[in-house]
Amino acid sequence: MQVQNTSNNFLKCVFLYKKALFFLLSITYCLLFTACTGSSDAFLEKAKEQLQKGNAKEALAYLNQAIDKDPQNAKAFNMRGAANFELKDYTNAMLDYEQSIKLNPKDYKPYFNRASVRMEKSDWEGALMDCTKAAEIQPDTTEIYTKRGIVHAALLKIPEAIKDFDKALTLNPKETNALYNRGNILFQSGENERAMQDFSEAVRIDPQFAKAHYALGIVQQKVGKNDMACLSFKSANRLGYSDAKTALDSFCK
Repeated sequence: MQVQNTSNNFLKCVFLYKKALFFLLSITYCLLFTACTGSSDAFLEKAKEQLQKGNAKEALAYLNQAIDKDPQNAKAFNMRGAANFELKDYTNAMLDYEQSIKLNPKDYKPYFNRASVRMEKSDWEGALMDCTKAAEIQPDTTEIYTKRGIVHAALLKIPEAIKDFDKALTLNPKETNALYNRGNILFQSGENERAMQDFSEAVRIDPQFAKAHYALGIVQQKVGKNDMACLSFKSANRLGYSDAKTALDSFCK
């Protein structure tokens, strides 16, 4: 009887070992199969997830694999440009955007993104060309007009800048960057009431917009609304805007 039990136990162990071995081999096969057959777009999705989490370096590794799988994947080049831009590698970001444009000149995104690289390099004319091309391809995209408005403002083309911010806000009345930048232009032009309206609307839409709180405080102080200005400076200071502390010390004691 003892021998029979031992034999049964042995057979059970052999069965469990084989089952475990099969399971491990199945996992290994699946991993190898995925690694060998993973599509370019699958790597692209992984990269997108990492970029959304703020992990540009990790995204870059997936994007390199995506491009290795498919050197004609224009979206992968565009996204790799975005990852390089986040890492402040503007030279490679530019190269990636240019390759994306070469592969698919009808996609507005690499033009829009290349404009950001050119803005970093103070190539405002080049950025203007890219924004204009992006607007031709995708004329209903709010962010294009906001960015082009900033470029026009840098080139001191004020009417054109205002027109672009107006267009952005027509497409999306909650576009806070357009409100903020239009408010700055209006303030610099002496249109304080209209500037105050834009800054007020920006902070109403986004109460965490520290720069807009500070800008609102400046224009409120300019028109003599000192108590309101101090409240705006306090909000900007609480949100971490460094210049707000100086304003509080200067105007609100």
